[in-house]
Amino acid sequence: MKRLLILGAVLAALGLAACGGDSGGSSSADASAGNATVSAEQISGAGTVLVDSAGQALYASDEEAGGMARCTDDACMSFWHPLTVDGNAPTGGSLPGKLAVVKRPDGDRQVTYNGKLLYTFSQDQPGEVTGDGFADAFGGQQFTWHVVHANGAQDSSGSDNTSSGIYG
Repeated sequence: MKRLLILGAVLAALGLAACGGDSGGSSSADASAGNATVSAEQISGAGTVLVDSAGQALYASDEEAGGMARCTDDACMSFWHPLTVDGNAPTGGSLPGKLAVVKRPDGDRQVTYNGKLLYTFSQDQPGEVTGDGFADAFGGQQFTWHVVHANGAQDSSGSDNTSSGIYG
């Protein structure tokens, strides 16, 4: 009996270790796990938006047009987590746009959709959009964030979700 308890504890520890996590604050997706890196999901009040493999809504900053990462300091990345991939290309099933990756200044490979760098928002739970229209500043740089719709359009609902904050 004692041997079974020890074996169970070892297996449970191995299972937890296998789940692991990305302690760097970024939202890392593994395309080899069978989950799409990015997919589209209908979210109440937001329409059909892009989500990561955990169901977190994906956002892009107006100020990062052209694929240049500007959200690079710790303060910014504590709220806006870059969607990164390890060695694999991002997968997106039947999305109408193009997924690609760009190399961030820290060397990570960040996923883009139609050239927009993708981030999750730390205040969201899977299946919700709370950061759409959010304006903030980090390290003297201004940012305005929008949830990314599967068709690439900005928020056209006319809702005034704008919030703001200044950090860093």
